[in-house]
Amino acid sequence: KEDWQTASLAAINGGVATIFDMPNTLPPTNSLENFELKLKEAKENSLVDFRLHLGANGHNKEELNSILKHYRQYVGGIKVFLAGSSSNEIVQNPQHLTDIFEFAAQHDLVVLVHSELQSCLQKWQQQIGEQSILNHSYIRNRECALAGTKLAVETAKKVGNKLYICHVSTKEEIEYLRKYKTDYIYCEVTPHHLCLDEEILRLVGNFGKVNPPLRTTEDTRALWQGIKDGTVDVIGSDHAPHHLEEKIQSYRKAPSGFPGLETTLPVILDKASECDISCSTIQKLTSQKVAEIFQLKKVGKLEIGYKANIVIVDINQTQPLIAAFFQSKAKYSPFDGYVSKVKIEKTIVEGKVY
Repeated sequence: KEDWQTASLAAINGGVATIFDMPNTLPPTNSLENFELKLKEAKENSLVDFRLHLGANGHNKEELNSILKHYRQYVGGIKVFLAGSSSNEIVQNPQHLTDIFEFAAQHDLVVLVHSELQSCLQKWQQQIGEQSILNHSYIRNRECALAGTKLAVETAKKVGNKLYICHVSTKEEIEYLRKYKTDYIYCEVTPHHLCLDEEILRLVGNFGKVNPPLRTTEDTRALWQGIKDGTVDVIGSDHAPHHLEEKIQSYRKAPSGFPGLETTLPVILDKASECDISCSTIQKLTSQKVAEIFQLKKVGKLEIGYKANIVIVDINQTQPLIAAFFQSKAKYSPFDGYVSKVKIEKTIVEGKVY
């Protein structure tokens, strides 16, 4: 499966100079030993800058303390899964969630939340008879995403910690966050939830299986509106490079997620122009705001004194997205065959041109 070299090559190919590792990759960064193993691999093999998110489960505070004591500069934030999604580290106890948020506040760390609610998902799994990719958005129902987002926001408001809601996918979540988010509560959306809807699953099958699921065209319109009115803070790739052999299994066995590092910018820059959204807005959502939220120093802007992390884009050339030619080991994508009206020409990482 993906390693640090291929992930960083994929990042460079997609115009990305900094990547964040999630704690549901191996080894999971929920202990000092695992963190040190992953950090060693990243330092030796990554061609781009990186941060490692910590995995919190409500029982490993001392381990997280040890990591922060020795390696704070390499930590991105703390990731929490409110439901199963390529991770067995699920936080279902509200008190555990509060404890994690309080710990994060003490250390001035952002908590990233996968906000589908496990108990809600289980209810819908029991109600839906046929388990197939065409029912994925019903099985992992929209009400479960909204319930998880509400729980996370209400807890963060009580504690006062920084909260980052990952991959928001529904109109209802956008409407809720528009009303209730604060200066320390952030909203992320993904290229696939912005640009694809559930109808594509009839063509791509499990290659489009992702959590939370692809939704409706009404939801995609709501996400774009969230970008226009400032509800959305970040566009993230949600890069999940499972092996091709895993994705061609049955619906039940195929893992959720697909590669995104090499498709995010070509797709988003292309679609943004159609939605009358400026390149400067996309720059803020994919770079500047990320640097501010995660306290990345001297990146995110093109200014004197900042690192020379730059992507050069040709707006007069097209770029076919061909999964077989990805630098990632995951040679598939629901965007396979998409032709972007912009082309990633060069990626510069701390002054080195690729």
